[in-house]
Amino acid sequence: MKAIVYTKYGPPAVFKLVELERPQPKDDEVLIRNYGSSINTVDIVARSGKAPKVIFWGARQLISPFLRLSFGGLRKPKQKIPGCGFAGEIVSVGKEESDWKVGDHVYGYYKGACSEYMTVPTNLLAKIPANLSFLEAAAIPGGFSPAILALRDLVQTKKGDKVLIIGASGGIGTFGVQFAKIYGAEVTGVCGPNNADMVKGIGADFVIDYTKEDYTKKNQTYGIIFDAVAASTLSKCRRILADRGTYVSNNPVNSPKTLFHLMTNSSRKKKIKTGTADESAKNLNSLREWIENGKLKPVIDKVYPLSQTADAHRHYETGHAKGRVVISIE
Repeated sequence: MKAIVYTKYGPPAVFKLVELERPQPKDDEVLIRNYGSSINTVDIVARSGKAPKVIFWGARQLISPFLRLSFGGLRKPKQKIPGCGFAGEIVSVGKEESDWKVGDHVYGYYKGACSEYMTVPTNLLAKIPANLSFLEAAAIPGGFSPAILALRDLVQTKKGDKVLIIGASGGIGTFGVQFAKIYGAEVTGVCGPNNADMVKGIGADFVIDYTKEDYTKKNQTYGIIFDAVAASTLSKCRRILADRGTYVSNNPVNSPKTLFHLMTNSSRKKKIKTGTADESAKNLNSLREWIENGKLKPVIDKVYPLSQTADAHRHYETGHAKGRVVISIE
């Protein structure tokens, strides 16, 4: 089978396209013919061995060695095949498996997704909604989870809420806009000029072009601010955050002050929240009705063939992807 591998941390050039033996599923696993994988920030971190650039310098230097250990090796990665989000078809099942069968179309989030075949524990599988292609399904894991964590789990967005989404055109922000509208909120998206029409097209009521307007100095206030790209801080947004409002950051370690605010939330009228995204099959299954009813659909910016995975990483790292970056595994 064809697969991307890397044996050292570094830039995208460390990736190699190779032929490997097809893996065999354990008793509680299935073997999947994988057709698509998505690029996520965790993939960039796993490849580079460094914490994301949005983390302030001192913390980045401290955190990076621990992140390397979490990927299996301080000096080199032990998980040699990159990628986590996947979508494909079951081609064989382990001895203990009875709920899944050969031919089922499944997707989810698990290591080693940049390969033609991969084995996945059965409890991590979700059935692909009927109206999604493999590539559309592959675009969901890793992108939807931080958005639904922010707007469903941390702040319980409801009808009538005024929500500002910073980075509304990105891989997480595009889901955030759609979730907020599903919950009945009034949504303002912050993005660049080239992405305004797309953000409006997925449901945003208003769009702010950050190259022309400073959204932190507008007279409008918001009960919820979701910073999907860690582009701002609670301090900068305090003026536009309503009393008893909540600033939800996808990464609260982008400045020492933001981290301090997170640690001292209990005494503040204006709060900041963050959390760990849930990539479980249960969470994916919770989207099924919205997807099949046409209320939720992934936005795909570019699709790269497996052989160009390095280029996909380079494009993702520009920070200007319009939605999700996907790998096609044909």
